[in-house]
Amino acid sequence: MWGSCGQCPVDIVHVDKAGSTEETVAQLAISGMMCEIACVSKVRKELYDVQGVARADIDFDADRKVDTAYISFDPQLVQAEELIATVQQIGDGLYAVKAAEVIHYAPETRR
Repeated sequence: MWGSCGQCPVDIVHVDKAGSTEETVAQLAISGMMCEIACVSKVRKELYDVQGVARADIDFDADRKVDTAYISFDPQLVQAEELIATVQQIGDGLYAVKAAEVIHYAPETRR
């Protein structure tokens, strides 16, 4: 299933996978982060300030042009489009979300 952010040209891929617990995780490919202390901390803080975000981890490497944020969130309280908009509004567009994937994990049921 595909969706899009009304404020940005980012296609959102939705995937269902089996997991040990029920969880929804957005993986955002973000460009523009240059350091772990200021950039990564700011993005993480802004994501944690969004109602419905349970966890925000960022895989950062100064040698990469695009880093990945892994955000565990409650889809009843917030949508991936809002997470994307949150990142892209930091510093008047300092960071750009290049791609987004939302993975819905659910335990497999036995028959």
